[in-house]
Amino acid sequence: MTSLLIGPLVRATNTTSVLIWAEYTQACWVTLKVSPSATTEATPSHTIRVHTVLVGGHHYVAAYLDGLQPATWYNYQLDITENHPSPVTTVVTEGDSNQHDIRPTICCFRTMNAVETTQAEHAPSPLYFAYGSCRKSEEQSVDALSAFGAWLTSQFEQREGAWPHLLLLIGDQIYADQPPTELRKAYPQLAHGANTFEDFALLYKHAWTQDKDVRQALAVIPTYMIFDDHEITNNWNISPTWRTTALQKGLAQALVDGLVAYWVYQGWGNLDRSTQGHLSPLMSIMQEAEHSGEDVLESLRTQIKQEMSGNVDLHWHYTIPTQPAFFVANARAGRTAVSGNNEQEIYAPARIMGKSQMHELQTWLQSPKVGPSLLVSSVPVLLPPAIGLAEYIAGKRFWQESIAPLKWLGVRLARWQQKIALRISFDHWPTYSATWQEFVQTFDACEQDLLVLSGDVHFSYAMEAHRTHKTHEKRKKRVHLYQFVSTPLQNALSAKDQQLITRQAGITHLPYGGFQTRMLPLYTEDMKARLPHDMLFQNTVALVKVETKGDGEYAMQQDYLGSTSKGVAVIGRTV
Repeated sequence: MTSLLIGPLVRATNTTSVLIWAEYTQACWVTLKVSPSATTEATPSHTIRVHTVLVGGHHYVAAYLDGLQPATWYNYQLDITENHPSPVTTVVTEGDSNQHDIRPTICCFRTMNAVETTQAEHAPSPLYFAYGSCRKSEEQSVDALSAFGAWLTSQFEQREGAWPHLLLLIGDQIYADQPPTELRKAYPQLAHGANTFEDFALLYKHAWTQDKDVRQALAVIPTYMIFDDHEITNNWNISPTWRTTALQKGLAQALVDGLVAYWVYQGWGNLDRSTQGHLSPLMSIMQEAEHSGEDVLESLRTQIKQEMSGNVDLHWHYTIPTQPAFFVANARAGRTAVSGNNEQEIYAPARIMGKSQMHELQTWLQSPKVGPSLLVSSVPVLLPPAIGLAEYIAGKRFWQESIAPLKWLGVRLARWQQKIALRISFDHWPTYSATWQEFVQTFDACEQDLLVLSGDVHFSYAMEAHRTHKTHEKRKKRVHLYQFVSTPLQNALSAKDQQLITRQAGITHLPYGGFQTRMLPLYTEDMKARLPHDMLFQNTVALVKVETKGDGEYAMQQDYLGSTSKGVAVIGRTV
């Protein structure tokens, strides 16, 4: 009997459409029915019927439904029709009885607010969203994503004002190199990490089905995702020679199958079919598979291999057409990769993203917007000042274009810099000097402030930066770069790492790389006291509200939600 295995997940959602993702135990036809929560003649029900897509013996759907109304609450349900010639069997989505208790009890979503022009009489409605990263899925520790799901359920009656419009999961949704203890015991092949598509599928199933509150959160909030390193393995693409070394160590299958799994479980649901679906060759494969019924694992592997060899661009980055809008960057897969032993190439200024994506980001940042631009990067652009300066120096390349003796010396210095960066795991934006310089130049042309959302580092903080005095003197107004970091959802820094970070916390302001940077205050919920070091070292998910007030003014507030002795509560606030 066919039943629901994972999901349903509400994925890419805009003002008039929604995408619902799920995995089933067998091939089947799935009917998605969407009905307005408050039934009126103006908002009729909508239905679409799609067939599962077969990948590596697994059966998935990503049902896309258009024609909805903006800013409207809808209930939805998935019905299954098995592939039996006769009789046709309808099976409810709850599945077998021993899993019934973890299935979501609420299946609903809200379409996005209609986009308002700058000429409108009233300022656009506030944008309210949640984000977080780094979830290891170990049962013995507090899980902020689970706490978030429980909080959503408790706020159901007030959902119009209380629930965020979307959720951003920005890296390390699975730890493929460090599978949960429970999975390693049950599946011995995972003892040394995931290697095959089936291994990665086990990790995603565990991450998204073991906790009823996590499953509930994903069933009601439009969720967007992007990878960081642990979706593949720790420190993936940290240096120009990393890929070559990994292939020499026999990690080719893990790299390819890990990216195939990322596409199926995370990337596929990010793209709005009407505006961005054509950008990914992988989307075409999935659409063809729905009609052919063939297993497309090998076709997906072929595309991934072609990207790794530089023949195609799979366009992992994407945008979200909210107001303000998001650019969700790929800050991991497009980094500088060098094969061979050419020292000039290995130690040249490095890139954290490819030239094509950087060009798209530059164009996007310079386009007119209402309110600040919102950039999502799995790894931070700004680090606490002393760390950021150290990373910038580690990535700075001296004398690369000088005369021969100095060029030789520059390569030797770069070798030493790279060795230190690898030892300390410096792999954030300041270390990649080629991209950093392009980013700074792009920022100079921006007329709107920029808010970056990041994770990765396993502690939460907020920062502000602006260009150094001589640069911003030429502007009509000072443009600010803000960064909010919320991490981890479920993980922890070692005591040694936490101690190193708190030791440098006394340095709250520093200039480097053309920016004057500073830490922003992090307060308690009542705004009466500062948190130690303006940092949080516990599992958390962040809620951010961006309110555009007109005339170029806006307000931003970030609340960190965490588990306390009294339940889920705000444990930190940045305004």
